[in-house]
Amino acid sequence: MSDKRKARIDETLIQHVVVKYIKLAGLSLAVWFAGYFKFSPSWLLIGLVAFVWKDRQNKRKALQIKIQQETALNEKEAILARVEDLPSWVQFPDVERAEWINKFIEQVWPFIGNYVKNLLIESIQPKVQESMKSIGSFKFANIDLGDIPPRIGGVKVHTENVRRDEIYMDLDIIYSSDCCIDVKVKGITAGIKDLQLRGNLRVIFKPLISKIPLFGGLSIFFLNNPAIDFNLTSLANAFDIPGLRDMIESIIHEQVAAIMVLPNRIVVPMVEKVNLSLLKYPPPEGVLRIHMIEAKDLVCADMKLVGKGKSDPYAVIKFGSYKFKTKVINNTLEPVWNAVFEAVVDCKDAQVIELELRDEDPGSKDDSLGTVSIDISDVSKSGTMDSWIPLENIKKGLVHVKLVWMYLANDPLVLNKALHQISQDKSTDELSSCILMVNLDSASELPRGKKELSEPSPYAIVTLGQKEDRTDEKPNTDSPVWEKAMRFPVHDPQIQALDIEVCDKKNKDKPIGNLTVPLKTLLSEPDMVLDKDYNLRNSGTASKINMRLCLRILSSEYNPAWDEVPEEEDTPSTSVDPPPSSSVDKAKDSERPSPAKAPSPKPASTAAKTEVKSSPKPAGSPVEGQIIPKAAETVTASENTELRQRKTASPPSPTDSTSSKGKYGRGRVQITFRYSTQRQALMVVIHKCSDLIPCDDNDNLADPYIKMYLLPDKSSSSKRKTQVKKDNLNPVFDETFEYPVPQKELPNRDLEVTVKNDTGFFSGNKKDMGMVVIDLSKLDVTKAVTEWFDLKSEDDDEEKPVSLHTNV
Repeated sequence: MSDKRKARIDETLIQHVVVKYIKLAGLSLAVWFAGYFKFSPSWLLIGLVAFVWKDRQNKRKALQIKIQQETALNEKEAILARVEDLPSWVQFPDVERAEWINKFIEQVWPFIGNYVKNLLIESIQPKVQESMKSIGSFKFANIDLGDIPPRIGGVKVHTENVRRDEIYMDLDIIYSSDCCIDVKVKGITAGIKDLQLRGNLRVIFKPLISKIPLFGGLSIFFLNNPAIDFNLTSLANAFDIPGLRDMIESIIHEQVAAIMVLPNRIVVPMVEKVNLSLLKYPPPEGVLRIHMIEAKDLVCADMKLVGKGKSDPYAVIKFGSYKFKTKVINNTLEPVWNAVFEAVVDCKDAQVIELELRDEDPGSKDDSLGTVSIDISDVSKSGTMDSWIPLENIKKGLVHVKLVWMYLANDPLVLNKALHQISQDKSTDELSSCILMVNLDSASELPRGKKELSEPSPYAIVTLGQKEDRTDEKPNTDSPVWEKAMRFPVHDPQIQALDIEVCDKKNKDKPIGNLTVPLKTLLSEPDMVLDKDYNLRNSGTASKINMRLCLRILSSEYNPAWDEVPEEEDTPSTSVDPPPSSSVDKAKDSERPSPAKAPSPKPASTAAKTEVKSSPKPAGSPVEGQIIPKAAETVTASENTELRQRKTASPPSPTDSTSSKGKYGRGRVQITFRYSTQRQALMVVIHKCSDLIPCDDNDNLADPYIKMYLLPDKSSSSKRKTQVKKDNLNPVFDETFEYPVPQKELPNRDLEVTVKNDTGFFSGNKKDMGMVVIDLSKLDVTKAVTEWFDLKSEDDDEEKPVSLHTNV
């Protein structure tokens, strides 16, 4: 044996003896101190209980990690040995196994490790440093993802409610790793090992094209926050206390959510010239209004020696990347919060609300008082859910929750009703009438520093009301590309404005340009969308910022016209045209691409090529006496310019040659026509009638409805009928009807429109109120045409010209 080796063995033995002596001496010293200061033996029992509890917790977690790692290495034997925590393909019949994907991942795992290492250092590390400024410096000291790759527990491919040019695939991700990641905070090394992650990952292949690889891009994201667990190493393990651990868990969850939990996503282009905005900025499906009202019969989390125990309950709501928290109600088992939160929903058929009630314990980890999971798809179908829900994972307790599904309307006439509804809600003053989607793309020609004309490091701060958002810093450039998507709640767009300030990080956050956009300008824009370059104030003469603004009004009522989009916008901009959408595609027809770098506004000659969008006023729109935005009252269009959205026609003025009662004195009816080449159908929207003749003898009113036939067919298949409007001579219907008919047959068709009074079987009141036969050959239905038609008697055989008053 060499002298060096013998010296190392002796050194090791000496260290072992010294460590053993220190432990025994410390124990003896502790016993001596306990006797000297006359401590009660109960302190020793308390220490023993704490030690046993901590030891059992460590063993339980170690066993769980070992089982998950064994499952990742040999799934079959692990499942046969243990029937808990089964993968999704065992539990759900519509989820399939995908072992070939697991073998593929296992083969490429070393290369994925290098990619993740670069991602953590280049993307995550700067963000964590920004969020931990108050603590100190932060960096990754060691990144080792280990030898156990993640597994796909099951695969589900969606074939319903999707378009023909896209594929939706959900993956059950199970990652039971043997990784080890060390970080340094202020020179102190701490780490994470045995990271556990499980969540539902969605992959969207879109758009499908006729070139290899057959799809233009990938969009990857978690539908809900994944479950994450881990063990701490090094010095962090010694401080594995609730406060520090909760802070680390919160940071990890926030960073994962900021990268790939809805509405955030990772987008990967697969071919050139693909419109990435179609994947990066898809429009949301709606807004969920969450009313956290109250709870009752909660468990006592704070025990007292005298009297009954109480709790200090509060609620935490997690939804996608959103996280809301109510106020704490002290010393009660029946808290009343009456809090309202609003969350934008991107995927109503797959996302869930995770609700947890907690008891606040300052200085220690808050106790759980129960949890609840709510499926959003059920709420979106019913419109409203208001009920007491039993709490899970607890002995007892109920929570009162009200959920309201809000549709997104692109008709400015819905605004008055939305403002009226929120003014009637006395529970809070913070409800929104609209949602503003901001896609802040880029800036150009920003001013440079005075010293040697150095390029700035710009970032933008966007503010609306009480909410503020900002882009990342782009170092050393006067033409930054941010590509940042933001969403802001809007209380009243008629008085609010969007403020943008561009600052230079390099020059002590000095402002180098600003911009204010009044939201009321969006109310008069086609489809309430602005997509252009804006000149910055207090900046260079050529300094501009490019962004897309899209305003949507929240409505509890649905109108199918809001989902109609110009057909050319349905087709993504790729090098190869994808197949057209099927006529039954409904779920995703409302998507409108928002360009990553939008061009400047189109001239009138270019805009004239855009197909007309018919967006009639929905049910519940303002009636006489309500305030209508001035910009939405009339629209004057040139002969060669088509509109993307119908604007409400001004009522006839007293100077018109024909009064509001029409040429025949029986009133008028307003109708919109448009032919949809995608659906191969004539779309007819019955808006309203004015000054109908009274039919009821008692009150000089009527109960009108409209019946239609597409002549010459007068069978039941051609019959269309609106709802009855009680006691009204100026009814507002706003109902859309569809006639499947080839476009070439339209010149040979007439539409018979009859206004009738709804009467009882033995009633002697008048039933026929007026009718009109419209010659479709005289209308250009390739674009939206909104017109007033004069009603005449059904018994009038004299052929009289129908008076047309074109409003579009």
